[in-house]
Amino acid sequence: MMKRINHYIIIDDDPTNNFICETVIKRLDSSAVVLIFEDPEKAIVKILDMYSTSRAYLPTILLLDINMPTMNGWEFLDVFKTFTDVLKEQFEIYILSSSTEDFSSKKREYSFISDFLQKPFTQASLEKVISETSISYPKGGS
Repeated sequence: MMKRINHYIIIDDDPTNNFICETVIKRLDSSAVVLIFEDPEKAIVKILDMYSTSRAYLPTILLLDINMPTMNGWEFLDVFKTFTDVLKEQFEIYILSSSTEDFSSKKREYSFISDFLQKPFTQASLEKVISETSISYPKGGS
């Protein structure tokens, strides 16, 4: 049996949205590890620390807001693009947005984005993310 992904990172400057996301995740998987960042710069530091220096391989679903004041989601992704392949392959990135904007051109630019999801994040959204995820733990890994 494949081990279920239970690491999540939420990057959004909106505390209400973060609460909704965490609640939805914990309702489906009470043992999930959920890290929340309202500041994308702090998320970058933590990701580099946790995923570069750790020997553990941590398949993680990252929920990213686009419109944030200090660093927007696209700027975050520009930094993420520079990370090592070993680090990047541990992530499935989903853009969370309340905008109805067509992001198809951005999908071409940031090919590592898995999908775009409408806010608010729902259990149906989470189930879709989990069913579509292509990252997993290496054989024999944890």
